[in-house]
Amino acid sequence: MISRRALFRGAGGVALVGAGAGVVRAFDQGLLPGQGGAGLAAWDDWRLRRYQGPLALVSAGLLAASPHNTQPWHFAVGRLGVDVFEVPDRDLGAMDPFGRERLAGLGGAIHNMALAASSVGRMARVALLPDADNMRHVARIELGPEGARTAPHPLLDAVAARHTHRGPWTRTALTDAELARVRAFPTPPGLMIPIFAAASPRGQAFAAQTLEATAAIVGDAEMLADGHAWFRHSRRDLDRLKDGLGLATAGLSPGLAFAAAMLPPQSAAESARYWLAATRDTALPTASAFGMITVADPWDRRTALMAGMAWQRLHLQATAMGLVAQPLNQLPEMIDRERQLRRAPGFARAAGRLLDDPMQRPTFAFRLGRAAAPAPASVRRQVSAVIGTPARIGYDVDRARAESAAQERSLADRLRRP
Repeated sequence: MISRRALFRGAGGVALVGAGAGVVRAFDQGLLPGQGGAGLAAWDDWRLRRYQGPLALVSAGLLAASPHNTQPWHFAVGRLGVDVFEVPDRDLGAMDPFGRERLAGLGGAIHNMALAASSVGRMARVALLPDADNMRHVARIELGPEGARTAPHPLLDAVAARHTHRGPWTRTALTDAELARVRAFPTPPGLMIPIFAAASPRGQAFAAQTLEATAAIVGDAEMLADGHAWFRHSRRDLDRLKDGLGLATAGLSPGLAFAAAMLPPQSAAESARYWLAATRDTALPTASAFGMITVADPWDRRTALMAGMAWQRLHLQATAMGLVAQPLNQLPEMIDRERQLRRAPGFARAAGRLLDDPMQRPTFAFRLGRAAAPAPASVRRQVSAVIGTPARIGYDVDRARAESAAQERSLADRLRRP
C-alpha cells in the first residue's frame, strides 16, 4: 500500500512518465477493467461448475474469505467426501498469534463446502475436529448417497459473487428488516451477532475503538511486518502465488490505484500509514452498519471455526441481498496481541463496553453497507493446488466395507424369511 502524500505525488507523475508507461504498470498491477488473469481462474471454475462430485466442494471451499487472503487450507478428497486440514505456515504471525483468524478462514471454507454439496444433489454432514490425535484435521465433510435429489441451496450463486469490498460506500442506512435478514440463519448456542447502525452511539464507539486499534497496530513493527508479508506488489506475483492482497483489491479509486501503480513497492510502514488513513477516512465513515461475532472463548478452536462459518454465511446473505461487507478485525487483533504480550487487557475492556452480555467477547468485527460499484475478485489457488495425497482412502475403504457388510446382512435376513 502507499501513503497518501506519496500517492498524490505519484498521481502527478503519471502524466510525466507518459500514458504508455502508465498502461504497462496498470496492467502489471491487474488494474485494467476485465483484465482477468491466471490468479482469478478459480472463480470461473466454480461459476461454470467445472468440477463434479467431491471436487465441487473443494472448488467452492477455496473461494471462502480468509485473513489477508492467506488461504490456510489443504483438502483430501475421497469418494464419500472431503477432509479439511489447517496449514499453520500460511499464517499472519503477530497479527494472529493464536491462529484464531486462520481458523475462522477455515470455517468459511467449510461452510462453502457444506452448501456446495447441494450443487451435486447430495446432503452433507460436517464433523468439526474429528481426529483428536491430529488437530490440523479441522473438519470431515461426509456426503450423503448419490441420487438423493437434494435441491440446490439458494446461496450457491452468491459463492462466486461474494468479494470483500475495501473501498468507499454510499453511507445509505440499512433498514431493520435488512439487518434482521442478513443474520437470519441458525447459529450455534453461545454465538451472537450484534449489528448496529454506524450513526448510533454504539456504532460511534465501535468506530473510535477500531481506529484506536488500527493506530496501535501501525505502531507495532512486528505486526506490520507480518501482515505486509502477504501484500503482492505486481500482477505477476499475484498470478504466480495466487494468494495475498494487491492494489486491485485494496479499495482505491481507479485514479488513485493507477497513480499508485506508477510508484515503487511500498514499505510496511508506508503501507500502514495509508491503511490508517483509509480506515479513518473511508472504511469507518462510509459504513452503514457495524457488527461483531461474539463468543465466550474466542481462542477455542471449535468456536473459532464456527465463527468463521457464521461470517461466511452472513457475507453470502449480504451479497445475495445486494449489500457489501468487509471485516474490520483490528479490535480483536489487538485483544490477541495484548494477551500474547501479557499486557493489561485495555482493548478487551473497551470492547466489553460494546456488548450487552459481560460473558461474551468479540472474535470477529465487520462493516455492512451499500456501494456504487461491486468489489473485484481476489486471486485464489485452484483445486489442483490445494488437494494432496488421498488421505481418505483408509476411511473410505472402512466405510465401503461397513456398507457391504450391512447389505450382506440385509440380504441374508431376506433369504431367511419364509
